[in-house]
Order: sequence, then structure tokens, then C-alpha cells
Amino acid sequence: MRQLRRAGITAGLGLAYLLLLVGAVIPVPILFLLAATAAVVAELVLSRRAPYLLPEALNTGLGIRFRVLSLDVLTALLAARLLPDAGGIVALAVVAVLLLAAGRDLAGIFARRLHWRRGGGPVSWRNLDVAGIPEPRSYPPVPELDLPFALLGLLIPLGYAIGSVTDRFGAAIAAQWLVIGIVLVFLGARVVQYLVLDRPDEAVREAVRAAIERGAPEVVLHHAGRPGTAEQVLLWVGPLRALERPALIVVREGIHLDALKGCGIPVVWAPRSQDVELFMVGTVDLALFTSDSTNINNHLLRVPGIYDVLVGHGDSDEPESRSPIARMYDEVWVAGALGRERYAYPVSGVPASKLKEIGPVRPPRPASPPASRRPTAVYAPTWENVVEAVDLSSLVAKGPRILEALLARQDVRTIFVPAAPTGARVPAFAVAEARLRQRIAAAGADHAAWPPSRLAEALASASFAVVDVSTALAEAVRADVPFAVPAVGGLDDAAMAEDFPSTVAGTLLRDLPKDVFAALDDALGADVHAADRLALGRRLDSVGDFQARFRSAVDEAIAAQRRRRAFARPTS
Repeated sequence: MRQLRRAGITAGLGLAYLLLLVGAVIPVPILFLLAATAAVVAELVLSRRAPYLLPEALNTGLGIRFRVLSLDVLTALLAARLLPDAGGIVALAVVAVLLLAAGRDLAGIFARRLHWRRGGGPVSWRNLDVAGIPEPRSYPPVPELDLPFALLGLLIPLGYAIGSVTDRFGAAIAAQWLVIGIVLVFLGARVVQYLVLDRPDEAVREAVRAAIERGAPEVVLHHAGRPGTAEQVLLWVGPLRALERPALIVVREGIHLDALKGCGIPVVWAPRSQDVELFMVGTVDLALFTSDSTNINNHLLRVPGIYDVLVGHGDSDEPESRSPIARMYDEVWVAGALGRERYAYPVSGVPASKLKEIGPVRPPRPASPPASRRPTAVYAPTWENVVEAVDLSSLVAKGPRILEALLARQDVRTIFVPAAPTGARVPAFAVAEARLRQRIAAAGADHAAWPPSRLAEALASASFAVVDVSTALAEAVRADVPFAVPAVGGLDDAAMAEDFPSTVAGTLLRDLPKDVFAALDDALGADVHAADRLALGRRLDSVGDFQARFRSAVDEAIAAQRRRRAFARPTS
């Protein structure tokens, strides 16, 4: 069906632009007007309702901007062919279409700049009162094809169509002057609007810093990540608020702002390293980092006078959870003994004295799930990760076969819960996720695809789960759910156990769908890995109240930093 739609789009737009060329060269103004209308309407509809189809259908052709520009050029050609002796009218047509093309581009530039300025400008914020500056707002991306300008481009062909019927081209002349006038007035108004809203970038940054200083944060949570990773910050919002210490969240990508609006903690977007340094006011003693998978953390790590702690965003055997990069931090806080063991090898270079067990940070406890007449099986693949070398996802390579195996079983219902950032780095993963969602919808019954935020809820009702090496595996263990893990690459059982020790408490999936059926039968019956899961759970998390341990760790880190500052040698 997708290929048929792609072929239809390609054929339809190709025919429209072919008719435009024919209508301009012959010339036939009526044909040109009809073809131009069809092309513009098709481009507008597709660019807004099905933007993913245009790149697929026209991946060997030019983009929307250049195709619409060809309409402008052909409009000038139509005027020249229709009135070869009327040089003034043709010249006016050329001026009009050139101004229209330039106006179309400038309108997009001004729209993006206005959105940028209204969104905060050089920086942005949420949950923070910045004196003298309106609260930033988010806007959807500026469409590649602006509706008023697209429709305005049909005015000149309409004028020539009327002229060809009446044999009087006053309508064409009027249309050309009208286009020129509208474009000039529009651009003039946009310039005035932007100048009124404009303010120096440094003034905005200083105003945001002043607002941060008034809040006097002692703890900063730093986050950098791809779209969908704001959930890694939300994990820590509850514990941070419970500290009852002034806190600040710093995000390095503006895409996370709206997800954190209303979270109860001030949030600032600091796109540059200089912005991070500017916002680290003198009251900040402790910086917590949700991830160490990116060098962008260095922008805060190099700010002196702050105690730096890697807290992560959940427990897993992923390479990030044992990276030698962790040596950069003053401390690394882990959920339990297993997290400590991951760093206990010479290559890591992280001394035991830097490791502290605080228990697991977890999403809010889910509500009791509705009862189901069948046991529930969950498929929760991870995302493609930040680089190919640490991609542990089964979604693209094995996901369809795993899901089909689960759906083939009439004795269970299946819930598909993909990870939030899926497709953020590799678009093929987003396509694979969409196809599996469609497959779930087609299966009907009580099968479902749930958002990432409902993973804990899905596992709370599950009798079996297929998970990748990720935080989802740890959540399955905490929920005492029998699980299976798709084997990673060409690793044998011994290598899997060595590299990903948590997998020994579940079943490895190699032969699909046979291994899925066998693992599901065991989960619903003997559950041979029950003792292994119990043992893993004891190593996974430290006992005791997480919030109390977290508060104690924060207090100790802040006290250590204040002692360091007190004994620091004064600088001139």
C-alpha cells in the first residue's frame, strides 16, 4: 500500500509539472492555471498531512522549495511566450515572480526568527520568572511551503488565464502589480515586527542569570540527549523536589523544555558552553549528570567550585554504565552492588571510594492495571543508542519476528512498549516502530502499543517480557517478571554472560520464533529462572529508603564541596 501511494504521488506531481511546462511553452494559460493549482494544492496537503511521503516519493527529485521555484520560472516563461511583443508586461512578470520567490524564502526566515525570539531567543526557560521578558512559548516548525505565498503564486497565472479568455491582459498586469505590492507590504511589516520584538542576546542571557541568582540553586541537574530523553530528567524531578533544596535543571537541547514545563523546578536551556558557565551562579555546590555518553558534559565539568556526580537514569548492563569516562566525576552513584561491580575492573579506573549505592531511581508507581482475561506478554526494545558501537536494540533486526511470535500465541495478549528516543539517531528505527504499531493495531483484540511512560505499568501486569539489554531489563527484574533477551550480535552464551551479566536471569533468544515460544511456555509454567531473578534482584538494588539515601548522599556531597571551597587557596 505504501509503495502504491508513493507511486501515485510521484506520478501525480510529475504529471502536474509536465503540464505546467506544456502550458507555458505552447502557451495555454488555462491549462497552466489548472496544473499550477493542482501542483500547489498537492504540495500543501502533503507537506502538512503526510510529510513523510514526500521524501520517500521524491527522493530522487528536488525538494518542495525548488519545485515551487520552477512554477515561478514557468510563470515568467508563460508571459514571454504569450506576449512576445509586450516587453514591459513580461519584464513586470519577471520582477513579480522573482520578488515572489525571494519573499517566500524571506517569509520563512522571518517566521523562524520570530519563533526563535518568542521562544526565548539565544536561550530559553520554563518554570522561571525572568524580569522584563515574556514567558517563552513553543511553536511548531515553520512549514516548508507557506500557505499565503503558495496561493499568491497562483494569482499571476489566474490573471493570464483571464487575459487569454477576454483578449485583454489588464488582469495579468493588475495581478503582477498586486503580487509585488503584497510581497513588499508583507516583508516591511515583518521587519517592523521583528525590530519591535528584538532585544540584545546578551541582555536576555543576563536577565536569565539574574532570575537564576534570585532562586539561589544549590543543586543542578544537567541533561543532554536526543528527542524523547526528557524522561531521564523526569525520573529525578520527584527526588529533587523532596530534597527541599533550591534546584535548577539545565538542558542542552531546547527540545526537552516543554516536557519539563510545570515540573516544579526551574529549567533553562543552555545551548553554548558559555551559557552553562554563565548560569552556574555562586550558590551552586552540586551538579548531577543524567548521562555520561556525550562530551557535552565537559562544559559543566570544567566549571570550578562544583561537586560533580554521575547519577545516570536507571540501572543496566549497557556500556555506558561501566565506562572509564566516569573517572571525570567526583562520585558515581549507583543503585546497588551490581552497579558497583560493573566498575570493578582495572580498565575503568574508577576507584571504589568514588562509588556510592543510593538505591534505584524509578518512575512513579503505576496505578493498578485493569484485569485481563489472558496473561500479558510485553515486548520492550531499546533504542539505537548514540553510536553504532553501543547499539543493543533488537527492534529493526529481530523486532518483527519477535512480535509475530507473541501475536501467534492465542493464550496471551501482547503489549508493545518501545523506548522513548527510538529513531532519534537512525530514522529506520522510527519506521520499524511505526510498522510494529500498525501490526499491533491490525491484530486487534486486547493487544496494544503503549507509550514509553507506561513501561512500569505494562510490566506490573506482565507474565512474560522480551527486553533488550537496557533499563527495561532491570525493571522486569524488579517486577519479578520472567524475561527473555535477544542475543546481541554474534556473542555466544558465555560472552553474553560476561558482557551483560544480568541476562543470566533470563532466556537468550537466538532461534526465532522457536525460542520465544519456549521462553513463554516456561514463564507461564515452570519458571526455571525464578531463583536467578531473585538473586539478581538482591544485587541490583540497595535495601532501604531511596529518598533517605539520596538525601544523605546529596548532603554529604554539598558538605564536601563547601569544605573544599573553604580550604581553597584564594586567587587574586
